[in-house]
Amino acid sequence: MAIPPGHGPFSGFPGPQEHTQVLPDVRLLPRRLPLAFRDATSAPLRKLSVDLIKTYKHINEVYYAKKKRRAQQAPPQDSSTKKEKKVLNHGYDDDNHDYIVRSGERWLERYEIDSLIGKGSFGQVVKAYDHQTQELVAIKIIKNKKAFLNQAQIELRLLELMNQHDTEMKYYIVHLKRHFMFRNHLCLVFELLSYNLYDLLRNTHFRGVSLNLTRKLAQQLCTALLFLATPELSIIHCDLKPENILLCNPKRSAIKIVDFGSSCQLGQRIYQYIQSRFYRSPEVLLGTPYDLAIDMWSLGCILVEMHTGEPLFSGSNEVDQMNRIVEVLGIPPAPMLDQAPKARKYFERLPGGGWTLRRTKELRKDYQGPGTRRLQEVLGVQTGGPGGRRAGEPGHSPADYLRFQDLVLRMLEYEPAARISPLGALQHGFFRRTADEATNTGPAGSSASTSPAPLDTCPSSSTASSISSSGGSSGSSSDNRTYRYSNRYCGVPGPPITDCEMNSPQVLGPWGLW
Repeated sequence: MAIPPGHGPFSGFPGPQEHTQVLPDVRLLPRRLPLAFRDATSAPLRKLSVDLIKTYKHINEVYYAKKKRRAQQAPPQDSSTKKEKKVLNHGYDDDNHDYIVRSGERWLERYEIDSLIGKGSFGQVVKAYDHQTQELVAIKIIKNKKAFLNQAQIELRLLELMNQHDTEMKYYIVHLKRHFMFRNHLCLVFELLSYNLYDLLRNTHFRGVSLNLTRKLAQQLCTALLFLATPELSIIHCDLKPENILLCNPKRSAIKIVDFGSSCQLGQRIYQYIQSRFYRSPEVLLGTPYDLAIDMWSLGCILVEMHTGEPLFSGSNEVDQMNRIVEVLGIPPAPMLDQAPKARKYFERLPGGGWTLRRTKELRKDYQGPGTRRLQEVLGVQTGGPGGRRAGEPGHSPADYLRFQDLVLRMLEYEPAARISPLGALQHGFFRRTADEATNTGPAGSSASTSPAPLDTCPSSSTASSISSSGGSSGSSSDNRTYRYSNRYCGVPGPPITDCEMNSPQVLGPWGLW
């Protein structure tokens, strides 16, 4: 007896005419996936033998999912006057070439998508569950556009290079677990981290964290820069800022640097326009050659911001940015300006051969003049810290502040060659434990330390020596705070906090990873 159409065990599967529309998807998949990205479970022979029923089901899912997407993206019938919306990447992408993230989707029969947790010019970051390793991960989905793919491939190469030289994951660099292509998007799988340092500042109501916590963060970041400066790497991050420094755990002070999307190796500089404006070094502003020292400049700006709660140099444009730098540090050295292609954008030459600021519309009415806004006053060295908020607190004496001020000024030297190196910074007196700290840090009977707690411990001096002995030292996005997005691998920030010492798991109270 003939089986009526629409009945029988395979009634839900596409018919002969529909099958011709589905086949291109199945045939194109192996072509799009380079051999390096395939695994044994995706072999065509297995799909058409052992996993045949599963393959049929997948064909059905792909067909009806595509049909549904096209129906959703199709213009209304009464919109004949409107321009038809273009379907990108078979309906998987939006107008910005970003993948349309759907919670609950399972990729490669392995990653279950949870939610979108970050978005930027490069693409997006999603939180996902890896069913194979049974852990949460962060997946960075690169835009489906050649220019972004090319840049992401550079990032991928640098991440793999760093992984090879940091197998024990002890140098505070985010760990890349693996990568794959999915629906024409390069996807990078990272360990899942927590809040970024800008989130941390926001939760202090921008009053800043203690000098003790600032020291812990500084020590880890200097160690990371020392690692990046090893001859085998010689990597310039090019976008060091609070948003790109993440806590490993919301209750501890261990951190990792993320987002190497703008990074390059020494001698292989790609872009001239780099670094977020608040953290942009003078050599980049002036258009002169740059090296690893630009990251040390950014670090100096970050450390001041972490303690005061406000950016040290918050220019509204490049001219204003240079003016704010000059306000604190004075006019850059004449030899540096003499060789700078963009010097006359900010300065004009005096008859005697020196340089002075150009009188432009960007010059603020409240501008105080070169070197008149002293870092000592910004930090409150003699007045109990920024705004007097740290007066009387252990570890915030004038001597502590003088050491901090000296380290920052060495990080903010105009001449890149004169700027302190990561190794020099780690040997600075700011990181030496004082008698005051020994008395007031940690519970009685415990061995107090300025380093993060157990699993978060900074490398010892022997670790720093092992890096430096291989030759490592620094040789020589939206910019406005209101519009800054977080290139982060974390969730929404927790409730406001008033104390960020992070010396015990209870400090951040109800904070948790999601």
